[in-house]
Amino acid sequence: MKTNVLVIGGGTAGTMAAIKAKQANPDTEVLILEKANIRHSGAIAMSMDGVNTAVIPGNSTPEQ
Repeated sequence: MKTNVLVIGGGTAGTMAAIKAKQANPDTEVLILEKANIRHSGAIAMSMDGVNTAVIPGNSTPEQ
């Protein structure tokens, strides 16, 4: 497996690091590794709600 940027940990900080790396260079391949099962535990599942509503443009509006 090859990647340009490897982020260890899918919590809020790791998710933001991956997003910022991709925004800085859209051609960069970014991979997040999370130790926990996303469906049952782990920070990535919890942090993605915040990322989806607060960070990704157009994903949430005040009217929603």
